[in-house]
Amino acid sequence: MRIAVGQTPRFRGIEEGVEWLLSRLPRADVLILPEYWVGTRPLSGEEFQKYVSAMAHVAEALGGVVVAGAVAVEFGPHVKNVCPVVGGGGLVSLGEKIFPAAATGERERVVGGSRLALFKVRDWAVGCLVCVDILYPELARRLVLAGAEVLVNPASVSSDRRSLWEAVGLTRAFENSVYVAAALGTGYLYADGRPVEGGSFVASPNGSLLRFGSEPGVYTAELDKAEVHYARSRRRFLDDLERVGRVNV
Repeated sequence: MRIAVGQTPRFRGIEEGVEWLLSRLPRADVLILPEYWVGTRPLSGEEFQKYVSAMAHVAEALGGVVVAGAVAVEFGPHVKNVCPVVGGGGLVSLGEKIFPAAATGERERVVGGSRLALFKVRDWAVGCLVCVDILYPELARRLVLAGAEVLVNPASVSSDRRSLWEAVGLTRAFENSVYVAAALGTGYLYADGRPVEGGSFVASPNGSLLRFGSEPGVYTAELDKAEVHYARSRRRFLDDLERVGRVNV
C-alpha cells in the first residue's frame, strides 16, 4: 500500500489548503493530513459538509482515500475534534478525538469523543488516532484488536516534542505489530509561542523509522504487509494478550 503524508502549513481556510494540496498531490492509496491544518475555528454542520466535499475532490485526484486531518466541528452546543475519512464518493468513516489535550487547554473548548475510525483500504485495515490519543496505549490496542494493521495519527506537535512523538510512534508500532504513520503540521506557532516544525514519520512494525523532516510537502512511503506478518509471527505480542486477564495484581 502506498501511503502519502501531508506535512502542511496551517492554512486560513479550506480553499487555500486544497489548492496547496492539489499542486503537489501524488497518486496513493491513503493521504493523511495533520490536525487543525485548516485552522482551529469550529466548523458548523454546513461548513463541515463543504469540507467533506472538498476532500472528496482531493481523494479523486489522489486515487485513494483521504484521512482529512482532524477538524473542530460543532455538534449542537458542543464542539468535537473529528477525523473524517473521505473517498471520491464522500464520507467513508468518521472518528473522534477521545481525549482532547489538557496541557494546551483544548479540553476547555472541545468535548471528548466516543468512537474511533477503522476502515479498509485495499486489503489493509486502517485505524485513526487523533494527536494525543496515540499517547493512550489502550486506544491503540483497541483498534489493533479490532483488526487494524496501520494506525494513522493526524497531529499538531510542538518542535520540542518531536523526538517524543517519534519514540511513541515506534513503541506503538512495535508493541502492536503495526505501522504507525503520523502527519504533523509545520511552520506556525502554538498559542503559547512554541514553534511547530514538522516531524512527520512512518514507523514500521519491526522498529525502523522513516522521517520526513521539517519542510512542507506531501511525502510517500510503501507499506509491506509481509512486515506485519513477520512481526506478529516472530513476537506474538497480540497472541499473549489472552493471558493478561489471568494475571493477578
